[in-house]
Amino acid sequence: MKNTMRVKLSYTVDEEDVLKEASKILGLSAEDVQQVVNMFKSIQLNLTGPDELNPQNPPRAMEMIEDLRHALYNVATRLDEIEQIIIGYQEYTLERARTKSEVSTGDEGNLVYPDMDQGI
Repeated sequence: MKNTMRVKLSYTVDEEDVLKEASKILGLSAEDVQQVVNMFKSIQLNLTGPDELNPQNPPRAMEMIEDLRHALYNVATRLDEIEQIIIGYQEYTLERARTKSEVSTGDEGNLVYPDMDQGI
């Protein structure tokens, strides 16, 4: 696997678009996933040989295994990033729901804030 520097990016979207944006980011990995499947099949062919005219090629299979590891790493990294977005979004929505439930309406329609002197 080559040593490349990974850089963290961030940008802002509306809260209702967070999961849609996560889906778009995940979609960027579709090509990598297809590459993984193709490489997997190619490794198998290099190990078994597709027919008598094309013999087994273990050295090539070994090279391809390293390439496959790199492709799998890219997919796993993207999945980790998506997972962190989902976790952050869930924490945000749970906190927002908790905060909203702490503010309730009293009998006279006045807002009641817990832990605050209500002037009583």
